Amino acid sequence: MNTHGTFNQAKSLDTLGIKTSGQVYYNLSEAELYEYAVSRGEAQITADGPLVAYTGEHTGRSPKDKFVVRDGVVDAKIWWDGNQPMEMDAFEALYADMVAHA
Repeated sequence: MNTHGTFNQAKSLDTLGIKTSGQVYYNLSEAELYEYAVSRGEAQITADGPLVAYTGEHTGRSPKDKFVVRDGVVDAKIWWDGNQPMEMDAFEALYADMVAHA
């Protein structure tokens, strides 16, 4: 994995168990973010300076796509009308799948 930018080594993707053969960019400046996004065809800069990103056909998140691990610590602190409960076992399985994919 090739890394670019400044970051806390103790919190790198490697230490979190996420492996990749690609480039990883940490804490880039605004100018660097503009350069990468434009050079990869993901965005363009308007005449007045703001960056306009191309998000594709689907943008945002589904309101029913927010999950919180339900346990004794957070149960009374979460407004459950807008969030779906998830058991810890389900979260751990989902996290393991994400790490394996990444």
